[in-house]
Amino acid sequence: MSASAFLSWPEAHLQYTTGMRMIYNRIASLQKNVRFRIMTKQIPLLLLIDGNSLVHRAFHALPVLTISKTGEMVNAVQGFASTLLKVLNEIKPTHWAIAFDRPTPTFRHEKFEDYKAQRPRAPDELVSQIKRVHQLVDAFHIPTFEIDGYEADDVLGTLSRQASQLGIDTIIVTGDNDMLQVVSPRTKVLAPRRTLSDILTYDETEVQRKYGISPQQLADFKALTGDPSDNIPGIPGIGDKTAARLLQQFGSIEGIYAHIDQVIPERLRPLLLNHKARVLQNKELAVIVTDVPVTLDLDNCKVTTYDRQQVVDLFRELGFVQLLSRLPEKIEKAPAPTVSHIAPHKNYHILNASQAIDELVARLSTTTEIAVDVETSSKEAMAAELVGISIAPAAGEAYYIPVGHRGLSQIVQLPLSQVISQLKPLLEDARIGKIAHNGKFDMMVLAEYGIDLQNLFFDTMLAAYLLGEKPLNLKALAFKKLGIEMTPITDIIGSGAKQLSMAMAPIEQVANYACADADITLRLKTVLQSELDREKLWRLFHEVEMPLVPVLAAMERHGVAL
Repeated sequence: MSASAFLSWPEAHLQYTTGMRMIYNRIASLQKNVRFRIMTKQIPLLLLIDGNSLVHRAFHALPVLTISKTGEMVNAVQGFASTLLKVLNEIKPTHWAIAFDRPTPTFRHEKFEDYKAQRPRAPDELVSQIKRVHQLVDAFHIPTFEIDGYEADDVLGTLSRQASQLGIDTIIVTGDNDMLQVVSPRTKVLAPRRTLSDILTYDETEVQRKYGISPQQLADFKALTGDPSDNIPGIPGIGDKTAARLLQQFGSIEGIYAHIDQVIPERLRPLLLNHKARVLQNKELAVIVTDVPVTLDLDNCKVTTYDRQQVVDLFRELGFVQLLSRLPEKIEKAPAPTVSHIAPHKNYHILNASQAIDELVARLSTTTEIAVDVETSSKEAMAAELVGISIAPAAGEAYYIPVGHRGLSQIVQLPLSQVISQLKPLLEDARIGKIAHNGKFDMMVLAEYGIDLQNLFFDTMLAAYLLGEKPLNLKALAFKKLGIEMTPITDIIGSGAKQLSMAMAPIEQVANYACADADITLRLKTVLQSELDREKLWRLFHEVEMPLVPVLAAMERHGVAL
């Protein structure tokens, strides 16, 4: 994959009308070979804070505390500050953000008039402390999210989903067990228990241990049992154990109703049927939505140097002298990940067995999109020999199939013709969207080996070009958009007189290099697609620019008759 500048549709159309040969010459003159790979010692970690939950919990958990001179109550502020310092010092996140509820009705109130109707109005002693909490958040430079119509839970769920799509681990600090719904392999929840210093970490195993069901089933669980804190009524006669058992057996409330005649004991059947409408509504209220109109901006969410003096002054004003010793002298700006020696990634794999490739193809046949990258012996597509193919089906997961390595290695390669035959159905499957960085190059190389790459629907370099990004190479985009520094190709093949062909580089090193290339391309797609939508460029990209890519690829391969 080479990093080439793309032509916009108007420019291409103009040159087409004056002679297609000019397009070919223009493309050829812009060909470059700037190739980079992800390699970092630092793993990004996003800390998400449920502001309202922590403030409320602190207010009710801590004894009354007032400023002696003014009588202002500050126990909730102190508890919030103490928890914030604990997670900051122990977790050491690279990125963070906080969400607060808005003082306006949400979509849940529109669905159910009595939603949280039983809750008393927050006491003035608590409300007065919210302003102080915001002062503290501002001093620490923590990005704040508040969205009308949604609760903080929904905002945090959306941000954690976006982080997961980027391959970033997330820790959510909250006192609200509803957030356990979003626990996943990449998302954990820290929940204070009896005291603010007693914090339990919930991963998928811990959720299963406590409730007997998966995180994804918690909304169904709440739909059956209800939630008095939200004024959501459950089904009379169905408690926690019964609800968990039903979900273990049928998976979801939809599964329960689809097999209602199999529910035992039989006395539960009329209860479930008579309250079906309530149960379905309960689930709508209980589910944390993850499509709130917010965007996780990694640059804006980096943990940067905070205003220590402002925090010190605020602590002194509030009488939090005991917290001063816990303040870090400074929060170093989240350092740019440093370039390191090539090291294997725990979820990057070399496939050199026929059965393994068949299993991958079969598994990916039902997926919706994959990132694809080719490794070649040359930057010139028409002269390049295929060295290997990498495929990334998910962020942090990638596979490399070597086919043209000629250097010494203990790894055996399958015959090129066999690999092409096995991968051809996957790469030509138009139902599966393909993502690439400069997909024209990948398309041209694969075409030389009889593979017609179908449904190349997203090219990260072309998307960056439309968004006005400069430069367009993968290294610059990964650093700017994902906060990841990538290793140059020279770390793999050297430079100058000692430069190797990619075919002569060790398979193990090239595999990690190629897998990272596909992986980072997949992650960039999520960020760039969101930016295209925001800038109202998606239609131009999807309907005009992307369809032009295979046209230009074919013109370069076959030329244009004049």
